Amino acid sequence: MKNLCFHLNRKLWVTMAMLLTLAFPSLAQKITVTGHVADELGEDLIGATIMEKGTSNGTSADIDGNFTINVPANATLVVSYVGYDPMDVPVNGQTHLNIVMKQNATLLAETVVIGYGSVKKSDATGSVAIVTPDDIDAGISTSAQDLLVGASPGVVVTTSGGDPTGNANIRIRGGSSLSASNNPLIVIDGVPQTNQSNAGGTNALTMINPQNIESMTILKDASATAIYGSRASNGVIIITTKKGRSGKPQVTFTANLYIDYARRTADVMNAGQFRELVYNKFGQNSAAAGYLGDTNTDWQDQIFRTAVSSDYSLAVAGTAGVLPYRVDVSYTNNNGILEASSMDRVTVGLALTPKFFNDHLSINAKVKGFYVRNNWGQSGAIGQAVSYNPTLPVRNYQPITGGNSGFAYLYNGYTEPWTLAGGQVNLENNATYNPVATIDQTKNYSNVYRSNGNIQFDYSFHFLPELHANLNLGYDVTKSNDYYIVEANSHMAWKDLPNNYGGGSSRQQYAFRSNTLLEFYLNYKKEFEAIKSMLDATAGYTWSRDAANGWNDGSNSIQGVATTQGLSSAIANGDGTYTLNWNPATADQVGKPFQADDIDANGNYHWKNHLQLLSFFGRVNYTFKERYLLTATVRGDATSRFSKDNRWGVFPAVALGWRINDEAFMADAAGWLSDLKLRAGWGETGQQAVGNYYNYIPTYTVSSPGSYYTNGMGGWLTPYFPDGYNPDLKWETTETWNAGIDFGFFNNRITGAIEYYKRNTRDLLSTVPVAAGSSTVAYLPQNIGKMENYGIEFAINAKPIVTDNFTWTLSYNVGWNHNEITDLNGLTFEVGGGGGGTGGNVQIQKEGYPAYSFNLFQQVYGADGNPIPGAYVDQNGDGVIDPKDKVVRYSKDPKVTMTFGSNFRYKQWDFGFTLRASIGNYMYADALRSGTDMSGMFRNNQLSNLWVADYYYDTTDTNFSYSDYWLRNASFLRCDNINLGYTFENLLNDNLKLRIFAAVQNPFVITKYKGLDPEVFSGVDGNIYPRATTWSLGVVANF
Repeated sequence: MKNLCFHLNRKLWVTMAMLLTLAFPSLAQKITVTGHVADELGEDLIGATIMEKGTSNGTSADIDGNFTINVPANATLVVSYVGYDPMDVPVNGQTHLNIVMKQNATLLAETVVIGYGSVKKSDATGSVAIVTPDDIDAGISTSAQDLLVGASPGVVVTTSGGDPTGNANIRIRGGSSLSASNNPLIVIDGVPQTNQSNAGGTNALTMINPQNIESMTILKDASATAIYGSRASNGVIIITTKKGRSGKPQVTFTANLYIDYARRTADVMNAGQFRELVYNKFGQNSAAAGYLGDTNTDWQDQIFRTAVSSDYSLAVAGTAGVLPYRVDVSYTNNNGILEASSMDRVTVGLALTPKFFNDHLSINAKVKGFYVRNNWGQSGAIGQAVSYNPTLPVRNYQPITGGNSGFAYLYNGYTEPWTLAGGQVNLENNATYNPVATIDQTKNYSNVYRSNGNIQFDYSFHFLPELHANLNLGYDVTKSNDYYIVEANSHMAWKDLPNNYGGGSSRQQYAFRSNTLLEFYLNYKKEFEAIKSMLDATAGYTWSRDAANGWNDGSNSIQGVATTQGLSSAIANGDGTYTLNWNPATADQVGKPFQADDIDANGNYHWKNHLQLLSFFGRVNYTFKERYLLTATVRGDATSRFSKDNRWGVFPAVALGWRINDEAFMADAAGWLSDLKLRAGWGETGQQAVGNYYNYIPTYTVSSPGSYYTNGMGGWLTPYFPDGYNPDLKWETTETWNAGIDFGFFNNRITGAIEYYKRNTRDLLSTVPVAAGSSTVAYLPQNIGKMENYGIEFAINAKPIVTDNFTWTLSYNVGWNHNEITDLNGLTFEVGGGGGGTGGNVQIQKEGYPAYSFNLFQQVYGADGNPIPGAYVDQNGDGVIDPKDKVVRYSKDPKVTMTFGSNFRYKQWDFGFTLRASIGNYMYADALRSGTDMSGMFRNNQLSNLWVADYYYDTTDTNFSYSDYWLRNASFLRCDNINLGYTFENLLNDNLKLRIFAAVQNPFVITKYKGLDPEVFSGVDGNIYPRATTWSLGVVANF
């Protein structure tokens, strides 16, 4: 019986075991799996999440990227990491897995680099946009600012025409100030960049090769920017460059070829049209007709060209022993469409990212060096080409047969406007000169040397690894020499130099600028599982100093040094030849300034200035249950621009976020709702960049050389004149409110954001007129009023189609902004220039209107629809047309900006395009005004060409230049780029990835504006430098 029971029990246990095995196979087949997670370059992915698919069983990779997990032998692991494509990895009974994850440009946007740290985008409470350039973006861009065009709603980038240096104006959510800087703060690898351009005229963004940029983060609202305090009222752009990575060396080589030409030039009359106009207006036998030639010269064709440019970059990243590194070198040759204009740039960079003491100490060291050679050409020649007489030839050889000058022809053989009086040849004053001669006989260039970098130490304490101490030491140093050289016997030598010198000259300007930075902060970051909270707290100190000094040849008012002896005026010989001699009175002038500065022994003018900022800052990020978010920030700044009573400014900010989609009541929406976050923020930022560096203290300026007073003892005194100053200057403060909703649908196939903002600026810093007798100057920096900006932004990205072979991506953003000056202490003042003449202004700063609104007479029109010069609406009905009848309306800034982009990828092919619209921006057509003025056709013994237009005017009425007839709607739709590419994934036994692409930038613009281009930053279109259309062909190789 006992044996029977035993056998029954054994059978029962066996049967139960079999049933359990069938019911719970995972319990019977679990194995221990170890593994390592890294990226394609071998970098350990610390904290990568490894989950058993369909369960809550999971772990994360340690500091070396290793993990251990117990799972069934037939399980599938789901591996995820911020910025990388998630992976499903079958175990298939393996006990060790090496997992290599691929970066995803879209997912990288989930990581946001903010001031003094980074957060997941899902945890960000401020208004933040991320730009992660790919091979296409970087390849078709020659400077970093090109990557920002249309990248985010509210960010407006206006480039400077066809200038090869690529300078641009950047505005984030409109301007918050009147006269203080409206430029955003640029931070490169943790080092804030100065707003000052160097003597070479280039800014920090033009120095960076786009191929070296890892990411760009745009901080828009005060809750995001307040950590930068005094320099962040106009937003912040944080640029992170690429760094060294662990693993075997990876080499990246890029090459791009560009072909540029003017998309459009000024539509001026040809020789036949111009000759007919002269005959009709002045008569065939008139004095004016006598200045007509017999050629047909397209002067714009003479000075513009189709330019061929190129750039190359080489980067090597890997690990030398235990030292991750990245070395890069690049060369850019950007030839401008204007003859003799170019920009040559060489950059070298080194990044080292070692770790010590079991990874408790991380060092991030970066250094970059730049050399830029800017050949500016002569942009003044463009205006000359537009108006120069098209019936005249480029060359007109008037032989010189006598004298000791050695020159063969008057004005070196170029056609120039001159007259003969008493046998003496005189170049016409206030005339238009030969544009080809202007370019050929000058050299205008700069050599810029720049280096910036930083070394950052991040130490996590052994006894408290959640606490990090961070020390950042940074610098940015620039040295530049700017040269302007004029040939002897050129029209510039006769016209621009003192006393019609006629000889050769050179002008040099030297500048040295340095920006040094010391930052130290503590960061504590820890998750408290017991209370379902995460705390991220930062507190620190910053000291920075911007210093600059320089000099130029000669005095500040008359610069330059003679390189040759001066010339006497040429004398006619009576037989069509001329005599030209060196002027013996100028024999001692060679090598000396035309006007020496009295202070310097060499006669050169010197200057210097510096600015210091001292700051304390703190920030707390708190997350509760991973869905309730709080950010609180405060920063105190002290600036050397203000007196000790006003030196300190304190700028607080707070923001809240709620991840609604993580709430239990949203569980039913989990199948289609990926993200829904509500955020709101408030904060204040400061502004102090107005006027010079010493506005608050009395300073004195030395009088111009030659202005002396007798000392009563037979000698002379050089007088000093007091400068204006304002001891009460204080911080301009911008208060910002921001509310937004981030959303995502269908596993983030559709993502986007909509937000509302309001910015109120008080104590506006502006340089304004002061009452007569109250100061030694007519204008002073003052705190004078208030201004507001408010608007709405919307952005959406979608992937309508995603298959194994085909992906279609769409992006669209739109921004609307309203700007208004709400208080100017009752003042109004005209600004902006334009309208012809000296001191003319067509814009105004006035309460109740946008900054830089247009201020013009309302034109009266005839039955034919043309304006009647001298006839304007008498707004106040007093029977007199005067400035009180001007009407303030419209703004230079667009009401709405939009960008639409689309990208198609089919297998290895890709095709994309970007369209950008600006709606509601108005333009004063200054170039068209001057180009249709028939009253200036014949003056100074010279004929001037006109634009082809429907209407010309000939009037002495000066008010017509301030008529709203010249005010035009400049809304436009521009195609920024179209690109096509192909990628070879596996070449040379999977050791080479090769991508080739072609692109065109600025192929077309749709607009009703009749000027050269509808996109002019100032709103006064006197600029006739055409924008280029650029075709490019590029290759990117990774091996």
